[in-house]
Amino acid sequence: MSNEIMDRPNDLMRDWFDTNWMNSFPTFFKDANTDTTLKTDIKESDKAYEVHVDMPAFDKKNIDINYQNNTLTISGHRDSFNDHEDKNGDMIMSERSGGRFARQYHLPAVDENNIKADYVDGVLKINLPKVEDKKDLGHHIDIN
Repeated sequence: MSNEIMDRPNDLMRDWFDTNWMNSFPTFFKDANTDTTLKTDIKESDKAYEVHVDMPAFDKKNIDINYQNNTLTISGHRDSFNDHEDKNGDMIMSERSGGRFARQYHLPAVDENNIKADYVDGVLKINLPKVEDKKDLGHHIDIN
């Protein structure tokens, strides 16, 4: 019964309320547990960038990492969860979400051929070594 009450796709009042009134107060009414941002830590040293991204409940095969034009792009998707149901199928609560997630980070001077990544215990760890010779990044043009 609670599933029928919560899932009313044609409820015009709810749609108006969600898109108009709730957006006027995004920080006050936002549920902290529904944040879909990929939480990230980036550490920089002289030799590399070390990126750690929280990606719990992702399957490794559904994570895509790309480095192009000095930009690291991480994307992935995970399915919705349905394990908060009792024996009758009634939803007790649902705080986890599924869907597509992506983040981009500007990280210049990376040796693209030596980037390494691991995914362990829900944390994606990427090591992006910096290029050793910065002369490869471009050249100075004198003005006549």
